[in-house]
Amino acid sequence: MMENIKGIRRLYRKGNGQGTTYRARLNSWSFYELQRQIEYKARWEGVPVSYVAARGTSVNCSICGSRTTKYPNGRRTLHCPRCDISIDRDVNAARNILAKGGVRFTPDGPPEVCTEAMKGNETTTPILRVDGGKVTPG
Repeated sequence: MMENIKGIRRLYRKGNGQGTTYRARLNSWSFYELQRQIEYKARWEGVPVSYVAARGTSVNCSICGSRTTKYPNGRRTLHCPRCDISIDRDVNAARNILAKGGVRFTPDGPPEVCTEAMKGNETTTPILRVDGGKVTPG
């Protein structure tokens, strides 16, 4: 699951309050090349890649879903008064982006894929470059 980064270069233009050196460094790496490499590696491993819009992901609580508007301790920390949790806005946004794609997080545990059809499926998928001789046609 990836954020749609189309138009990200508009964030680093002259007049945004950033210095020339900072803008040059951020615009020097190829956003598309990173995206292309991730897609290539995911396709190689058989992992689907999908894109979601990131709008609102940093202001909605990833635990309870409520919308928050106040940012204590600067602007990088999100505090949800409903579930009384403080979390980094980038971490919160990443969790919300994953949730849009069907992955959920528990407050104290690892992510879980929300696909009920996969439960109990004990079959192993052969990796062709390693298990090429084990593949049976059919």
